[in-house]
Amino acid sequence: MAGEVSSAGIVIKYCPETTAGTRPTTGYKQKATSATLNIADYVTGISGLGAEYDQYDVTPLSETVRHRFIKGLMNNDGNLSLNANINPTSRADWTAIVTEYAALTGGKGMWFEFTLPGDTQSVYFRGEPCAVNFPDVEAASAIQGTLQIIENEYGGWAAKST
Repeated sequence: MAGEVSSAGIVIKYCPETTAGTRPTTGYKQKATSATLNIADYVTGISGLGAEYDQYDVTPLSETVRHRFIKGLMNNDGNLSLNANINPTSRADWTAIVTEYAALTGGKGMWFEFTLPGDTQSVYFRGEPCAVNFPDVEAASAIQGTLQIIENEYGGWAAKST
């Protein structure tokens, strides 16, 4: 198959809303401050936004052989996990993003943008970044943990930000 894309070079950005409930199209940042790394410099994996549909059982009481279902709401459990190298620099950057989110007022939220290498579109979602927890630690391994974002709204694919 032609057209395969490597995960190397994925761009991760975030942007607080300037108008509550409206996805920004400009102003996305790759890092919280000029002194820190880009988010993609410490993220080693993304859990993905692959939501599945709930299934609602509509089996009538008269049925004696098999259940019947209809498609329900889409559900990814509301959670997106970024696997990351946890160190003082990545922790400071992510903490700055969490702090920026916490300072938002008037119903404003924060949007995240993921762009695949060479793509003209990005996927967008509105979410709440959570504080860095102490990661699982094992002997003779890198210190990696999970940066969690609670998804509030899926924006889908659209032109990448400028």
